[in-house]
Amino acid sequence: MKNVLLNFILLLLWAGNTLAQSKNELKATGKKSSVSTSFPPIIATINLQQQKPEITKYHFGQFIENLGNVDVGDLVDDGLWAEMLDDRKFFYPVDTLKNLSPVNKRDRMNQWMPLGKIDAVKMDSINPFVGKHSPKVITSDIQINGIVQSGLWLQHNKKYVGRIYLAGTANVKIKISLVWGDKPEQRSTVSIDNLTGDYQKFDLAFISKTSTTNARIEITGEGEGSFNIGAVSLMPQDNIQGFRKDVIQLLKGLHSGIYRWGGNFISGYDWKDGIGDPDKRPPRYEYAWEGLESNDVGSEEIIRFAQLIDVEIAFTVNTGFGDASSAAQWVEYMNGDSHTEMGKLRVKNGFIKPFNVKFWCVGNESYGWWQLGHIDLKSHLIKHRMFVEKMKAVDSSIKIVASGASIDEMTVTESAKKETGKIIAEYDSPADWTGGMLRQNNDYLDFVSEHFYCSVTERFDLATGKYITIDEPLEDWTRRPANRIKVKAEHYEEYAKRIPALQHKKAQVYLDEWAYYTNWVHPKPTLGVTIGYARGLNEIFRNTDLIKMVGFTFGTSCISFNDTSAVYNATGLLYQLYGSHIANIPVEIDGNSPQPAPKWAIGGEQPKINAGSNTYPLDMFASLTKDVKFISIAVINPTLTEQELTIKVPNVNTTNEVIHYSLTGNSVDAKNVVGEKEEVFVKKAFIQKKDLIKIAPASINLYTFEVVK
Repeated sequence: MKNVLLNFILLLLWAGNTLAQSKNELKATGKKSSVSTSFPPIIATINLQQQKPEITKYHFGQFIENLGNVDVGDLVDDGLWAEMLDDRKFFYPVDTLKNLSPVNKRDRMNQWMPLGKIDAVKMDSINPFVGKHSPKVITSDIQINGIVQSGLWLQHNKKYVGRIYLAGTANVKIKISLVWGDKPEQRSTVSIDNLTGDYQKFDLAFISKTSTTNARIEITGEGEGSFNIGAVSLMPQDNIQGFRKDVIQLLKGLHSGIYRWGGNFISGYDWKDGIGDPDKRPPRYEYAWEGLESNDVGSEEIIRFAQLIDVEIAFTVNTGFGDASSAAQWVEYMNGDSHTEMGKLRVKNGFIKPFNVKFWCVGNESYGWWQLGHIDLKSHLIKHRMFVEKMKAVDSSIKIVASGASIDEMTVTESAKKETGKIIAEYDSPADWTGGMLRQNNDYLDFVSEHFYCSVTERFDLATGKYITIDEPLEDWTRRPANRIKVKAEHYEEYAKRIPALQHKKAQVYLDEWAYYTNWVHPKPTLGVTIGYARGLNEIFRNTDLIKMVGFTFGTSCISFNDTSAVYNATGLLYQLYGSHIANIPVEIDGNSPQPAPKWAIGGEQPKINAGSNTYPLDMFASLTKDVKFISIAVINPTLTEQELTIKVPNVNTTNEVIHYSLTGNSVDAKNVVGEKEEVFVKKAFIQKKDLIKIAPASINLYTFEVVK
């Protein structure tokens, strides 16, 4: 009987402990398995005397390119630029065909269609306004003909402005209508009746009387004759120099410091297509992402964007289908004085003063077999020198970013296998892109570009040379970005030993693309994904002696947006939090719980030692303000269980009040989506300093201590 009673009491105690633990565990709603292990209290010791180079605004940088794939959409056109109309300069014929030629792979593109008599719309290639042709509409007294584009988003009582270029028969009367319904009062119309044979620009202004996601713009004519449409534009009136007001405000809050403008599109891009009058810039087919490039956002607009959000821009020149002379001309256009040939062209386009672009990337992912105009390493090293010599001859002050790819990147992208037949890239081989660049071109560069993408649900298998699906707990798959950064640091340590030139000129890395990415698809920026990005940032901050600038993929990946609204997603909240409150001098942090040994073979994306602080399962990073007034400590809990932490700062007194920022949500799959209820949030609290801190499950925390002198 005593044994039965004892077992019953033990059962009650077990049930009570299980219930208490469940209250301190975060719900995992995803398919991945989870670990809910409670660890002994973690002790972290901060050493303010052991410091690393400063964290700068460049470490919070972003990457942007004009177009993307169906996953991310068109990053500039959809996310930044306020233009509401697709194909506004009529690259594609206006007809009823749904299958566009050349093929269009944009996520969504509203197509122009004939309105009225279908065969009344022709494409005039004899006298086009811009590009290869412009629509010509045959009109009559008894038939209203024209063109229409549907799928426009409008907001109630909002004003929309634009312009249209028209030519035609004098007696033809034109109506341009913004329409949100079938009733006569459900439209706003601008009438034009003074056409000539030459194209003229007419201003447009409309006010919407409703909110809708399927409005349309109609351009029609009536009267015997015809009219031509050269180009048409429509934007919300509150746009800021062509950019979306809401998006500009959000991106400015990320404290990014620098944006790299480049990407796969640049290897087929002619920069001269993107300068001067936007209405006269020819639309082009973009062969990297297989879609329409309007050229509305070019060099001048990117500079304007940078000024609006207070960042610098790193321009990327075309080493794919482009040449060194064109790159040098671009430098001259951006930086040359008004007496140079390209400087005169810039002045003609309305910009008297040079833009003084400092950072220039020579090529985009030149190592990649997918890149337009890809050549082997030996040839690219020569091409790099040719580009730099001509670019520097124009402006010797510019900083050159070489296109690199360390051993890990060449392995996991299968680039090594395509170059040498071997799965794993080897040092000093034709597959060692970064090694070759540092060994032969160290005097022709200031920074080496490095990229990486890793998967939430897959890992690279060194035996097969392929990515394989894997089911891992949160604490493991969120380590993957940090591991990719750490393995790069390990390779650069090896380069320093192997390459004599690095003894007098140390390598500096511009990590200008990094993110989760699987089969060309970005995962949704959930709380779990953002924890992975936070661990990546912590690892970047631990390597400021090597990594000097960063470009997260993409700037627009930090927001959730549709055609009319935008909000920070979970990743945006992370960048806003870290950018606002992380102190700038990294200091040493040690602990009583080292990270576990690697589960997988060393190589590829797996470093020799797993990334993270010696505070497992927590990942921590500490830093100090320059004036030694404040200490900030980032604490990430990548488990589904509450953890206990003791922080020690020997020989330093701090105030009893601590500011605590916590970024978390109700599950690891929580996310912030525009138009929906917020699921991920940042909370700020003033707490009292204590010996034992409880760290919430699946959370990103930032503690700020004031130093008492």
